[in-house]
Amino acid sequence: MSRIWNWQPVDVRPDPSRFKGRLRAWKKEWAQGGGEIKRAPAVTIEYNLRIIAAIDESTRIGKRDAFLAALAYGNLRRESELTDLLRGRVRVHDTGLFVVTATSKTDQAGKGAGNWVADREDLQLVRRARAWFAVLRELGADAPHLPVFRALTVKGELRKYPATRKRGGVRMRPGSLDDRLRELAERAGFPYIDGKKVTSHGWRAGANTDMIEAKVPLAERNIAGRWAPGSHTADTVYGRQHGLGTHDPLAKVPLFGGPAHAAVARARAAAPAEQDSLPNPE
Repeated sequence: MSRIWNWQPVDVRPDPSRFKGRLRAWKKEWAQGGGEIKRAPAVTIEYNLRIIAAIDESTRIGKRDAFLAALAYGNLRRESELTDLLRGRVRVHDTGLFVVTATSKTDQAGKGAGNWVADREDLQLVRRARAWFAVLRELGADAPHLPVFRALTVKGELRKYPATRKRGGVRMRPGSLDDRLRELAERAGFPYIDGKKVTSHGWRAGANTDMIEAKVPLAERNIAGRWAPGSHTADTVYGRQHGLGTHDPLAKVPLFGGPAHAAVARARAAAPAEQDSLPNPE
């Protein structure tokens, strides 16, 4: 809706309130009809490091995949942001990366946002960035205007696309990177977490969830994840603590100790005796 509205000249943009009202009504009907929002589980640091540990980083594909999984978490990147990220927008320093996001879901105007991502001993973003960028140099694909993540053949060479393709001859589709991250999770033994299918959004949710656990303020998380200032999406949508929904708060209420409790105890005590009195099927 917002995309279509923004396409219109300013003086002829329609009043969106009517459509928003219809959308709210549709959401209510959809939910009453059994509709359910399905969200990816959080790929927290624990899961991400296990996924990265299962990657063979001695190969070109492995170097790409390890950096992909580390950056998706460390910079809370959407799959579209991963595919559109250009080499010239990632500056590698000894202590971390400075990553510029030209446009995002919450920055349709293209103002751009730069994030400092400090290196961590566990993620090793700097080492993995340098390893993958060295591969890009070997392949002659490290020019500033070229994308960071490239599709490779099984032999580690650049995969070529037709120049007439919608995304051009070099850029991967967001869905391709989503598929790759899913495959990495499956190879590591985590196709599902908390009974939910892992997708690329799980890395973004995982980093935010870990920051929530670490008591990082919402304002700081909004900057890290490039959510709009004042937005509560990081809390209401991307806070996905593991195990939620698997415990029953009512279990904290003590068992009633009156006559009902005594009746249950007698029934349980009688059950073994009744089993003993049944005829042996042999």
